[in-house]
Amino acid sequence: MRRVLGLALAFVLLLSLVVTAQAASVLLSQGKTTTASSIENDATTAASATDGNPATRWSSQFSDPQWIQVDLGGTARIDGITLSWEAAYASAFRIQISDNGSNWSDIYSTATGSGGTQTLAVNGNGRHVRVLATTRATGWGYSLWEFQVFGELITAGALISEFKQVTASSWEGGNAPAAALDGRATTRWSSEFSDAQWIRVDLGGPATINQVRLIWEGAYAKGYRIETSNDTTTWTPIHTTTTGTGGTETLNVSGTGRYIRMLGTARATGYGYSLWEFQVFGTVDTTTTKPPLLSAPTKAPGNTGRFALTAPADGAMITTTRRPALSWNAMPGATRYQVWINVSREDYDFAASGNLIDLYTKVAEVGGTSYTPTWDISDRWTYKWFVVASDGSASNIRQFSVYVPTLENVTDGVSIVNGARDLNRNGAIEPYEDWRQPVETRVNDLLGRMTAEEKAYQMFYNAQAFPRAGWHFGPAEAQDLHNILLASAGTRLGIPFISAGDTISGYKTTYPLQSALAAAKNYPLDYKLGDMQRREQLEVGTRGVLGPLAEVGTKVLYPRIQEGNGENAEVAAAQVRALVAGLQGGPELNPSSVLATVKHWPGEGAGGEALIVFDAVTIKYHMVPFRAAMEAGAVNIMPGYAGSSFLDPGGPGAGDSAKILAYLRQNLGFTGLITTDWLPSGSWIGAANAGSDVMGGADPGAAGFSIGSFVANVPAARINDAVRRVLRLKFQMGLFDNPYGDPVNGPYRFHTPAYTALANQAARESMTLLKNNGVLPLRLNRGDNIVVAGPRATDSNACCVWTSYFHQEYGSLNILDAIKARAAQAGVNVYQDTGPAPKLAVVAVGEASYTHGTNWVKEQPYLPPDQLAVIQNFQRQGIPVAVALVMPRPYVITEWHDLASAIVVTYRGGEEMGPALASLLFGDYAARGNLPWQLPRALGDVLRPGGSDIPADATENWDLPYDLAATPAQRNEIRARIDAGQQPPSSYGNPLYPYGAGL
Repeated sequence: MRRVLGLALAFVLLLSLVVTAQAASVLLSQGKTTTASSIENDATTAASATDGNPATRWSSQFSDPQWIQVDLGGTARIDGITLSWEAAYASAFRIQISDNGSNWSDIYSTATGSGGTQTLAVNGNGRHVRVLATTRATGWGYSLWEFQVFGELITAGALISEFKQVTASSWEGGNAPAAALDGRATTRWSSEFSDAQWIRVDLGGPATINQVRLIWEGAYAKGYRIETSNDTTTWTPIHTTTTGTGGTETLNVSGTGRYIRMLGTARATGYGYSLWEFQVFGTVDTTTTKPPLLSAPTKAPGNTGRFALTAPADGAMITTTRRPALSWNAMPGATRYQVWINVSREDYDFAASGNLIDLYTKVAEVGGTSYTPTWDISDRWTYKWFVVASDGSASNIRQFSVYVPTLENVTDGVSIVNGARDLNRNGAIEPYEDWRQPVETRVNDLLGRMTAEEKAYQMFYNAQAFPRAGWHFGPAEAQDLHNILLASAGTRLGIPFISAGDTISGYKTTYPLQSALAAAKNYPLDYKLGDMQRREQLEVGTRGVLGPLAEVGTKVLYPRIQEGNGENAEVAAAQVRALVAGLQGGPELNPSSVLATVKHWPGEGAGGEALIVFDAVTIKYHMVPFRAAMEAGAVNIMPGYAGSSFLDPGGPGAGDSAKILAYLRQNLGFTGLITTDWLPSGSWIGAANAGSDVMGGADPGAAGFSIGSFVANVPAARINDAVRRVLRLKFQMGLFDNPYGDPVNGPYRFHTPAYTALANQAARESMTLLKNNGVLPLRLNRGDNIVVAGPRATDSNACCVWTSYFHQEYGSLNILDAIKARAAQAGVNVYQDTGPAPKLAVVAVGEASYTHGTNWVKEQPYLPPDQLAVIQNFQRQGIPVAVALVMPRPYVITEWHDLASAIVVTYRGGEEMGPALASLLFGDYAARGNLPWQLPRALGDVLRPGGSDIPADATENWDLPYDLAATPAQRNEIRARIDAGQQPPSSYGNPLYPYGAGL
């Protein structure tokens, strides 16, 4: 084992050893994007003048003026131009530079050009350089063998390597390859102690590379090459040295390729090669991986079927290309055709009803009757498309799927045979193992090979102890999960499991709970948060999550109202659509999805975990977000613990109620998976017979339970029905072909700065300013003092619930520390609890983190005496109080409302709750959040005096929105609106603060 270094100190010292590995003036133009006003023919293109080949040339048409220009890829300090003219040269021309390719400035001009090779000393800064030729010396056009620009890049373009996919020839201990791409000062990649060694980065698309920065640890390379490739097979050197200096080497280079690697050929020490950072600068062409979005997401026109599509065949499964040729019959008289495909997008109108998969995007407009996509279509099972002719008539609609997986090469005992994973290790590829077969073919084949016991295990959790189990309760550490996945690959049929946990508001970057997001109502941001969680989970192979909630919170005393979407059903629907689509990575489950588990059916926001009280009218309101989830493509729904007095009077909880589950199947038309909540083992057989497909969290090794008994007491047809659904979604997710994540490199791509910024934005936008008597934003002088007090000020965990955690290891700050950090920028002193002559007291109060049961007595939704006393104490001293209210459920705040100079509601704001609050206090942004519920004026608006949480003691209707202190007439109006399918106005009742309040 090599020596242990003082990592952070060594990194700081190395940053001071900046070495430029080339002279200041280098050739910048070779291989860069070059364009011209014209070309003489196809053999004399503009690029021929910057290709470094003296035998190729650019030549223009035979007229004046003409120009040729090169994009250097970044702003450069330009000090030399070399023009190698062919015989057709310019007698008068100008050299010009530009920052944007539109506005040009001269840095050289002549009217006496002599042709031949002209070496010009110039001086200027710009990204674009052009030769503007105004007078020809011959009767031909202008012709250049080489157009060379020399200088030094000032800005080499964007950093395009950070957090990208990476691999290496080897790594030492925990110093993974991805550590060299994470931007962190305390992590590094180090290789084994031998030559040669390499580290390779996938830049994600064709890239133009202008600069490479190597930040070496003490074990550096004396000899190495920087190479690029388009396929990881053929490599082109763009920098070679045998005199590497270590420290920080900044290399001005010129190259193109999707992949780049550092190939170490000679070590400077007896150790391996070790890089704190491998940074690549330039640009990445995303047009090859992203579809052109030439329209908003749009429904198909009503006049389809006027002419016919011809290829691919309807329902075709494309397994050989990501760019299938599309063709259609000509429409008489049409001159142009628009091609529309339901590509995945992140900018759907999530507030609009309708299936996301039925929204189309114009991706092309062509003159002929065929089109080949210009981008690599991602794996998905339901691509729909149609064509619109120039006269407005539309073709029929067809659909196809694309599935071209890159099989994982993991040492798990499973061989690749005929291009597929030999999961049962018999040397042949069965239909279920062949990814080129349709999903239903694979399902039917595998189901026919399984024993009754193997089928039953697919309905259970605890894969860590039972490798044949279909599910695993997460989250688990990356390597632990990987080891469990390896064990499942070793079972008779090699069926993978899905790991799902209660990371309901983020995996390794925790964002606000859904009730807080409902205060912000930024649905595109909700999508991005779901997508962020999906990306983090895919890094390590965690392919499921037990969320989001599709609940409308109409009962104040329901503890889990904090996890729901507020009391507006339309807001709930929009949020659920966005989160499901983000977690799936599109409008349907696909090989890049995380499986969302929408809960708690049939809507525990209308009563809680004991009893749901909606009736034939109010059920309509609570179904809205569940229907929205299905419109977003959700295929897994979790029934909760509560029964329903309407759907199954006197019956059991939803998970083992045949009537409640039948309503989901028959009335909502749900065909996907039903996964119970965590039921006792004695309920599992009943739940399966009632129609539940997966026993949530169920351990098949539980005392008093056996798989044999389960098989004996659940009909084979019911098990087959359930397991068919399980297998179908596993095939749709590509798990049989790519079951693993990357336990070595994946964790280094958690909690990136971009992810933190999303969580911070979500926290900021949810912050709700209920009251402000002018104390906010803080207007303090340097040297002024403030106090931060209250139990939530240092309670890091108050931001979050379940297993979406506060991540101190990534630098997350609690309320006190965040205010200290922001105040330091303003020169303001912050004291905890008490301090000299404070100008303001920030008092952080509310409930600590909880899950099923509230932190305080459930029937007492108001500040306890000790927290109230903190506010009162500062107010009695004449110190203005800004209350930071961590409010996970509606509180009664009437008792202290008038004592506060300002009230900011943070909700459960995620791990950026503290920084977002601090920024609001100091005026970095204006609050924009609005209450997602009404706040009761008095406890009597919720509960009879001395009452408990039962329907008989309630003074609010648990199933109605906006009814705190409402009159019977108002409640009848709310019901009438719901019955008519309308969203009720939020103006009913007499709350202290209405729904939507916020300054």
